[in-house]
Amino acid sequence: MTQWQSYGASVRGPGHIASGAPNQDAWASFHRLWGDGIVVSDGLGSKPFSNFGSDAACIAAKYAAYACRDGAKIDRDSLFDHIGTLWLSLVAPLEPRDCAATCLFAFRLRDDILHVGMLGDGLAAVLRADGSVVSLAEDKSQSFSNMTAALSPKVAPCDWRYLALPAEQCAAVLLCTDGVSDDLDNVDGFVTSLVDAYRPLAAASASRHVRAMLEGWPTPHHSDDKTIACLYRMEATDA
Repeated sequence: MTQWQSYGASVRGPGHIASGAPNQDAWASFHRLWGDGIVVSDGLGSKPFSNFGSDAACIAAKYAAYACRDGAKIDRDSLFDHIGTLWLSLVAPLEPRDCAATCLFAFRLRDDILHVGMLGDGLAAVLRADGSVVSLAEDKSQSFSNMTAALSPKVAPCDWRYLALPAEQCAAVLLCTDGVSDDLDNVDGFVTSLVDAYRPLAAASASRHVRAMLEGWPTPHHSDDKTIACLYRMEATDA
């Protein structure tokens, strides 16, 4: 019997610790009879309520996944639109531009497809069952380096990147905010080693280890908040 489990952690970066500012990253997970998933969001640092926006992004993505629970064929554009609409309702009455946040998700739903979506920067990487890694990352080659896509009234489905794979072909998916992904020289090696290291642990223990790793991140002058979430497949054995 196959089960999907998750772990993750989010920590404030050195800059926010020094200034007393809140963590602008957020993450969430869910495990239900109709599916499993993780979400990661990074509030844009220039926005006054970005921490509220990142929390809302995680809630919106979870609600959008719930709306797909009946197992019908999932239309990705409708899924993206639903997340955006829910997010706008959650941040109201604040101005959406003051709450802008990225959104990365990985859902395994009743269609037994692993749906991975990414709006903005960071990293979404799937570790396949054969050991290979396929990643989504923001392409800034056609934009200013300090600009990133984020949830807003103007965001369109074409602003998202998306990947769909049969769940049986996937061992795990890892989501990271840019506080982590910007420091990675070897994405495939990082994904594989992290998944392999924490797969044997209980979810709570794995989350503690991830938190400790992020708090001791080896780039001390990288002031960004840092978040990692992992959804992984386990083959359960009968007792």
